[in-house]
Amino acid sequence: MIPRGSGHYPILDVYRAIASFAVLLYHIAGSLQIPSMASHAYVAVDFFFLLSGFVIDRAYGTRLEDRSFKLEFLLPRFVRLWPMIVLGTFVGAVVSIGSLLRGHTLDLSQMALVLAFGVLLLPFGRMPLTASIFPFDGPLWSLFYEVVANAAYCFVFRWLRIPVLSILVVLFAIGLVVVSLEKGDLELGARTGEISVGLLRVGFSFFAGVFMSRIGTASSVGGTTAITSVAGLIGVLFVPLPQHAIYDVACILVVFPLLIWRSAETAVPPGWRRACSFVGELSYPLYALHYPITRIFFYFQDTLALGKTALAFSIVLEVITCLGAAYVATKFVDQPVRNRLGSMVERIRSPRVAPLAGRT
Repeated sequence: MIPRGSGHYPILDVYRAIASFAVLLYHIAGSLQIPSMASHAYVAVDFFFLLSGFVIDRAYGTRLEDRSFKLEFLLPRFVRLWPMIVLGTFVGAVVSIGSLLRGHTLDLSQMALVLAFGVLLLPFGRMPLTASIFPFDGPLWSLFYEVVANAAYCFVFRWLRIPVLSILVVLFAIGLVVVSLEKGDLELGARTGEISVGLLRVGFSFFAGVFMSRIGTASSVGGTTAITSVAGLIGVLFVPLPQHAIYDVACILVVFPLLIWRSAETAVPPGWRRACSFVGELSYPLYALHYPITRIFFYFQDTLALGKTALAFSIVLEVITCLGAAYVATKFVDQPVRNRLGSMVERIRSPRVAPLAGRT
């Protein structure tokens, strides 16, 4: 069993990679109007929130008993997320400039404002022709909610005992059910006017993850269980069924927590740990950078009116490009910048604080 206080769960790295890849395919399919490709991958965001709450509480929970640890908790979270936020925003800005130059009025002051808000991860930028709260890099919306959840967790930690967590999770779950039935699905939170729903989504999944961290997971996990859990996640995200409120609620409230409970403690053989770590490390840059790249590909796919064979080839090239960009960003931006920022943070942190935990 992986002990409390550990910040790394190899099987969860695999889950992150699957979820990030599903989101990539979902955005490609959405642009090209391919309804059967990763049609439910938008709920992968809720899975990310659940993983985040579980791993953060396992890694930091005991240390947050010390009230002076709050800043020392928040700074590493900033260091972990910010480099890709900045890179994704700048790449998205370049792509947006190209889009606006193709027949739309270019308002440089507005572009600069949206860029500043994006770099600061603030959902207040507005751009024409889009309702996204992060126009330059759409997927940043979920990172905004994750940061909000992290801050809330930090500042109300001393009240987050199991009875309080139980009430919070139940209330958020009720809210999700009501909203999903009203709206028809839970593909909500990324656009203007949907912030309250986004808070519901992160509120349930993040604090459900914290709750699961407190009550514990299955302590003995065999390889067969891990394989079936991975297959289950793939099936849930990629099943070619229409979007539906009941399906979304079932995934978020039942299936995802069950997957974490069943397999989080999986002991991965040493020979596979490096591979798990690699795909897990790649998942965040892939998530943060893919959206602007898919916009470039869609422009050519749409303009050239590609046939089925050429379109299929372009999709394969698009996926390879996104994976390659994620790898380059990991090696030459994310890791070096995080190391530099981490060193700066370490100089102002207490010597007793352990090294930074892995990303959640």
